Amino acid sequence: MKPKIFTSIFIFFSLFLLLLNTANSQSVWTTQYLSGVNESQLRKIQFINQLTGWACGSNGTLIKTTNGGENWTLVSLGTNNYLTSLYFLDQNTGWVGADDSFIRKTTNGGLSWYSAPVQVETGLWSAEFSFLNSQTGYVMCCTRASKTTDGGLSWDLVSTGLPMYGPVKFFDEQSGYAMGTGYFGKTSNGGASWTQILSGTNVSQAFYFLDQQTGWVAGSNTIRKTTDAGDTWAFINIPVQTPYGLKFLDQNLGWCVGVSNGNGVISRTIDGGLNWVTQKTEPNNNYWDISFINHSTGWVSGNGIISSTENGNITTVTQISSQVPEKYSLKQNYPNPFNPSTIINFDIKNSTFASLVIYDMNGREVKTLVNQNLSAGSYNYDFNAGELTTGVYFYTLTTSDFKETKKMMLVK
Repeated sequence: MKPKIFTSIFIFFSLFLLLLNTANSQSVWTTQYLSGVNESQLRKIQFINQLTGWACGSNGTLIKTTNGGENWTLVSLGTNNYLTSLYFLDQNTGWVGADDSFIRKTTNGGLSWYSAPVQVETGLWSAEFSFLNSQTGYVMCCTRASKTTDGGLSWDLVSTGLPMYGPVKFFDEQSGYAMGTGYFGKTSNGGASWTQILSGTNVSQAFYFLDQQTGWVAGSNTIRKTTDAGDTWAFINIPVQTPYGLKFLDQNLGWCVGVSNGNGVISRTIDGGLNWVTQKTEPNNNYWDISFINHSTGWVSGNGIISSTENGNITTVTQISSQVPEKYSLKQNYPNPFNPSTIINFDIKNSTFASLVIYDMNGREVKTLVNQNLSAGSYNYDFNAGELTTGVYFYTLTTSDFKETKKMMLVK
């Protein structure tokens, strides 16, 4: 009888875990609703390190955290105008741009601020910053580009009549890229003149360049990628209807945030933008900007919320064969029992999104091992359970049309 009883218990736990592992299990983001911010659009967010970060947006909202986003403090700039951008070099020195014709600067971490005049067209976006160092930087003010060489105390007009309202990125005092609605251009003379390299409705809100050659430009449900400074572009579909923020940490790993059908969306790529997977959807919200300090820790700003992750870059799994298996399967881990490492093998029949998750005996998720698109083939994962305690654990492989759970035992 004992074997039958054990089998029944195992089946019960397997069914429980299968029900627990819903479609939302792929999300690695946690949302924080901020008091005092209400529905303010937090248009920009930037973290200097794992503890110190800033966000700004509508209604003159500027907030700061010194404990990794656990708590946020409202910072007053004495204005109710839309704060459209911010840029910090370190914990003390930073700039905030607004649509009231002034740029604010702090050198003491936001305890005090002073303003410097910059030519802004009233009622339009005021500023997007790109600083090369503590003294030299550029700012886009709607149809105008300005430059500072004294840390933002004064700004000299570089060019006017530009169709660029948005992000700007300079790599040196001569070379840079800038974006406007339906326009993406580059300069090789410090912004005095610009050459249009992209146009149309699929060029709108966000771009990101790793260097002068490799970059991505976001538009409606699309990403365009170049590896030759904009001479040629690859056209890629993305699951973000209107993207507002774009961030890449290397040639492969990147995120795009925005809104789709009235919901905030966070999507990630691990293959340079060729494929994107939605990590989080926030009902009735907009995601505006994104900031990462390393491959796993990042924050996204929305309407009155901050979403954060400490597991944004799920560890990739090793493909051991590209031969297409006859069926999906999850193998028994080996060795088993184990201490502290064990190998988990599985087969993927068709290209699909797959997750491999570890649970304890109480059905609590303790570790996400895989959470990404996988092509057909055979895979293994070398799981190190050094941080776990002795006991029985379950691991579940889930794809769009397959789900299986197995048991393993950790003995220390």
